[in-house]
Amino acid sequence: MSAPAPSSIEQPWGRLLLAGGTDFATLGRKDKSSKIIVNPLRPELGAAHLVRSVANVKFKRVFTSHSGCHAVALSLDGEAYVFGRNEHYQLSWPLPPHLTMPHLALDGLPSPTPMAPEPFPLSSLPDVNVAPALKAQRIVHAACGRGHTVLVTDAGEAWSAGWNVSGQCGQDEGTEHVAAFKRIRGGGIDDEHVVEASAGISHSLLLTETGKVYAVGTGEKGVLGSGRSGEHIAGSRVLFDTQYEPLLVEGALKDRNIVQITSGQQHNIALDDEGYCYAWGFGGLGRLGMGAQIDAFTPVQIPSFAGTNPLTRCRKIAAGSTNTLFIDNQGMVLLCGKWKTSGDGSAGQPWMTPRAVQDIMGYKWEIISGGGVTLFCHAQDPKEGDFTVSWGQNAHYGELAFGQGASKSATKPARIDYLDGIEMLDIAAGQASTFFIARPPSTQAAKDEAKTLIEAPTPPPPAAAAADSAPTPAPAAAAPGVPAVQPSYDISGFGFSFGPPVAAAPAPTTAAPTTSSETSTKRRALGISRTRQEAWEELARFPPVLDATDNCQVCGGFEADDVKGDILECEKCEAAYHAGCLSPPIKGIPDGEWFCPECDVPDGKEESGDASAGKKRKADGDDAAASKKRK
Repeated sequence: MSAPAPSSIEQPWGRLLLAGGTDFATLGRKDKSSKIIVNPLRPELGAAHLVRSVANVKFKRVFTSHSGCHAVALSLDGEAYVFGRNEHYQLSWPLPPHLTMPHLALDGLPSPTPMAPEPFPLSSLPDVNVAPALKAQRIVHAACGRGHTVLVTDAGEAWSAGWNVSGQCGQDEGTEHVAAFKRIRGGGIDDEHVVEASAGISHSLLLTETGKVYAVGTGEKGVLGSGRSGEHIAGSRVLFDTQYEPLLVEGALKDRNIVQITSGQQHNIALDDEGYCYAWGFGGLGRLGMGAQIDAFTPVQIPSFAGTNPLTRCRKIAAGSTNTLFIDNQGMVLLCGKWKTSGDGSAGQPWMTPRAVQDIMGYKWEIISGGGVTLFCHAQDPKEGDFTVSWGQNAHYGELAFGQGASKSATKPARIDYLDGIEMLDIAAGQASTFFIARPPSTQAAKDEAKTLIEAPTPPPPAAAAADSAPTPAPAAAAPGVPAVQPSYDISGFGFSFGPPVAAAPAPTTAAPTTSSETSTKRRALGISRTRQEAWEELARFPPVLDATDNCQVCGGFEADDVKGDILECEKCEAAYHAGCLSPPIKGIPDGEWFCPECDVPDGKEESGDASAGKKRKADGDDAAASKKRK
């Protein structure tokens, strides 16, 4: 039997976008004259920009902290790309100098822990930073605290690095920082398969495949869910219990199958497989959604999602620094806590229980994320397509992503117009930056394949063999003129019915049942990107190109001709090449994104000569001006 033809429809992946602050080392900080530090080499981005250094990497998830300035982006092949602030060793320490950007610390002296300005693969670090055992595994999930990082592998292990002053790394080293990524062990976690993590300022949660939740870190405000904070006085200081070894969280979570966890600065929310939500930790400003500003020292069920109607239960959760977002089974976004500086939703009038966000009702939302002062939602509407909204106040660095020169504050959800038509796979709102995983447009080959799959005739259901099928007895005929009857409903709860028998309606004619193979085929057909080409081409890149020219990098020419072919522009570095000057040469304009030989994708799965591997500009005599347009 011959092998099936390769498919052009790929597993969903996207490119990394960044909005807001880019000088991660100084975000939220001021100089000696109390002015916000400005680095001209790392400007604020009021609009979402493609991150140029990884413009050729296929990503699926991105994680950051609502209270921190570092991030972890996961590629399709399970590699973790890390970047941002590193003063607490949250990226591991020391980093090779070529990965960092020197800067001054608050005392005016050069920082001994410079930031990593651009994403780099974790596996590229020396073994003293990342153990070979971790490098050999795929990263499937991550969590970022203010100064620590937790990674979850496909083998079900959790590894951590960074700030550990309160045990938030789950490492009992007796030191304030964990310099190298180390596996979290003990407390029964070794016998579990970890699938997810979340992190606050000084605690971390781990979710296992069996639906259990474990906690490490400080017991302050009850974030460990142990029933106590362990508050005590040592000298003149107020201290709390420190949990270095993973502790099983029970309370209302006992015997429940938890499927999602999320953490604010000092509160936690968990979601089970039936759509019920549970909260514990700091209850100030209504962030727990319990209706009272009372700390919960063990998990308690959130009443808003405890109803009998499955539609009113929860499907997705996300915690901001002082609030919590929910998506219910109707696709509606609900919010509790504080997210404004005054008025409804502020510290004076927080939302004490989850309430529907009125301005964005009527859509079915798919993605939610809460940052330091920002909130993000993404939806795919049958009529309007994909779109993203954001809101928040005091977003000084442009992290709302409304666009260059646009407002940096919004008290109500506002649409990010230039992102209309761009499918998002993930959004991570941070302290002063926002990260997106945006899916590029599908190639024409994938669109054609999807169209073929959708238009393919439905195969008839397989007929049962006559010898194996027993005859079905015919139903008893009703007396002439007397309608057939069906039992009336038991609404008493005691085993008997009310009312006379109800006449049965004629059985409707039903179509043949859909086979599993047909369902799979249709689902694969829907797997192509929804992103519009024209919207994608308008996205800017950061950093901007500095020294690219319109001349072919091989021959130096800048015009298309019949021999050398069209001028192509690399999606990453924007260098120009004649299609015919490449080795092997390309005929015509490649389909989709195109990268030059220097920037071709790291895994080598796409070749520059493959017509399905790229895109770009066509330079000829009639369109010379358009060919010189730079993103």
